[in-house]
Amino acid sequence: MSYFLSEATPVILISPWKPILVFMTFVAWAWLVSTHLEKDAITAHLNSPAWNTAFAISAGIGLIVMLVGNMFYIFYPIGVVVMLAPILMYWKVRNEAVSEEHKFKIGTDGIKAAMEQRKVAKAHKQVSLHFDGSNGAIEVPEKETPAYEVYIYAEERIHEALSNRASRLELYLTSKGCQSKYLVDGIATKQEPMSAEVGAKVLALYKEMSGADPKDVRRKQSGTFDVTGDVPSTTVTLTSSGSSSEHLVRLDFNRAESVMRDWASIGMLPKQRELLDQLKNEEMRHGVVLIGGAKQSGVTTTGYSILSQHDAYLCNIVTLEQEVIGSLEGITHNDVSSLDQPYSTQLQTIIRRDPEVIFAADLNDAESAKMAAKPGREGPLIFVSMSSSSMSELISKWAAMVADPRQAFDGLQAVVFQRLARRLCENCRVAYPPSEDLGKQGLPIDTVEHLYRKGGQVEHKNKVIECPVCSGKGYLGQVGIFETLFLDRDTKKHLIAGDLKGALAHAKRNKRYIRLQEAAWSKVAEGETTLEEFARVNPKKKKSKKKAPASK
Repeated sequence: MSYFLSEATPVILISPWKPILVFMTFVAWAWLVSTHLEKDAITAHLNSPAWNTAFAISAGIGLIVMLVGNMFYIFYPIGVVVMLAPILMYWKVRNEAVSEEHKFKIGTDGIKAAMEQRKVAKAHKQVSLHFDGSNGAIEVPEKETPAYEVYIYAEERIHEALSNRASRLELYLTSKGCQSKYLVDGIATKQEPMSAEVGAKVLALYKEMSGADPKDVRRKQSGTFDVTGDVPSTTVTLTSSGSSSEHLVRLDFNRAESVMRDWASIGMLPKQRELLDQLKNEEMRHGVVLIGGAKQSGVTTTGYSILSQHDAYLCNIVTLEQEVIGSLEGITHNDVSSLDQPYSTQLQTIIRRDPEVIFAADLNDAESAKMAAKPGREGPLIFVSMSSSSMSELISKWAAMVADPRQAFDGLQAVVFQRLARRLCENCRVAYPPSEDLGKQGLPIDTVEHLYRKGGQVEHKNKVIECPVCSGKGYLGQVGIFETLFLDRDTKKHLIAGDLKGALAHAKRNKRYIRLQEAAWSKVAEGETTLEEFARVNPKKKKSKKKAPASK
């Protein structure tokens, strides 16, 4: 008997699926609290830390009940009830604090009704937008036809973008499918993807409406069409490009209007505008002004805004642009693509005609840079816009393209670098006192009583509702943040010698250099944007760790 007992195999008496069930319950609980309830409590302006504590305590008690109880089928449900109790309480408290349309609701009747309504809407979808193309109004296809379905897909993409104040809609087609996204204040939002077949037809419809060739996917094309309906009337500018494997269509909404901004509203500080305004004087209307920034950072808007300050009826102003976006009264706009000549050749021709002011937009080659720098202080005032990621890169890029340091900097009057940040919605922004940590970081917090952060919600009749002005986003529009350098003789000497740090330090001492961080702080202190937003658009570069030399 003892022999058989010693040789017996141990038996696992605990059911393996019970711990798994408990684990999965806590995973579901953690997902609900961390991804939904915590964020919702913050949005609804409830006490998020207190609720998180209540959730955690109930989870701990629930776990103890599940583990201590010797009858799993009784104590497991009790533990689940303990975990759900504060969640249900939160549900009740939250619903009392928000308006009717924002309350949490549950019920199979509501779900079934919503699904049925969606089916009916899809089957009887009514056209809400109408398109007026280059060849006249686009006829809406008959229902229950493939062409009608494509029209609806095309309409839905634009309707969603315009309903959310988008400035641009981009559609990217590959053999795997078609992905679209729209940009609101520089932030991209993806739309529901389409199949490659449907996407190709939608892109072809957009191109056909704008007057472009739907069959030509490789050549860069452009065109326009108008949109009317239950959204504000909009002019859509289409730009398409692609290859044998991919196709990109970009739709810009009211592009010509968006680049036209008042001189005082683009975001420059009064001191920055004052120094740039001095270049309007005839004796200073010579040399080069560099304007730089990343793509879609408003460089063209800045260039147009600066040009608008020069009297086009008293002096001859000419532009040379890769693509003419807007039109300024009294100014001659030249499109590079209109002539079969290089950018540098066209710029040389314009300079030889002796205009007083030139805007050389999107200059990106060495030959053109040398052409712009050559007239120096004896030639016209030339505003040169270039893409760059920082002020130092802009200056270095200009020096590298001109090649001759003396020629590059002798006639350089000023350098302007910019970024675009979202502007706070004044209707729902939330004031808060600046913390001492900001002071430790060198920010002059003693100069302001309070700062602002984004809100997104307002109180209306004792209910918390989504801000009707910004649709709950907390931001409305964009504002430029500018870094400016105005060069005197000594600053130029430093740059010609290759001493950029010395040049910036000298200009700073003479109050002719305003750093990007200083300009950003002014915008934050005035409540136009937030520190978090500036950190988003101006991220710190991560320093790469140097590898230790290998030991021999």
